[in-house]
Amino acid sequence: MRERLQHGIKKLSRGNQLALLGSILGVFTTLMPWHTIGVAALNTQHSYNGFQDQNFIVGAITFAFMLAAFLLVGLPLIGIQPPRMAWKKSSTLLFLGGESALLVLVLTFMHATSEVRSASYDLRLGIHLALFAAALVFFGGYMLRMDESANSFGRADPLTRAPRSPHHLDLSHKEVTPEDKEKMREDSRVRLDI
Repeated sequence: MRERLQHGIKKLSRGNQLALLGSILGVFTTLMPWHTIGVAALNTQHSYNGFQDQNFIVGAITFAFMLAAFLLVGLPLIGIQPPRMAWKKSSTLLFLGGESALLVLVLTFMHATSEVRSASYDLRLGIHLALFAAALVFFGGYMLRMDESANSFGRADPLTRAPRSPHHLDLSHKEVTPEDKEKMREDSRVRLDI
């Protein structure tokens, strides 16, 4: 099972690997300290993770989005296909990573600019890693989107790329006589008149 999992991870595209790494990191960073409040007069210091204090809503959403991204990329590695969705995988990862990154960035800005009287207010490593993890999921989705675009561009309809010849509709490829050429000219004039 372990070898199969390692082989499956190696076979993943770069975008899937980034999204998988980011989602795993994102799930664990919500349990790490996001900010610390220290009161010098009382000589106390309290750390709060992604589920505590003012972080709760953003931490819970980030955890849910990172878990969803992990399941989307990780379930096929163990042979379980996720349910069919209206969005493509790349679009889903772009949404999950982008929304998480935006929420964590706003919360980081709010924490960095807030002033707590008679207390020191410090951002911790967890909130920065959560932002980094969400960005990894977003860029993984972006790389998948680029791969999808490249694949769809390369699969043009072969009939649209086929060269046109004067007798392209004539499947027998017989030699074109002067009468046939005159008839083709008349047909093209009639089509233009219409």
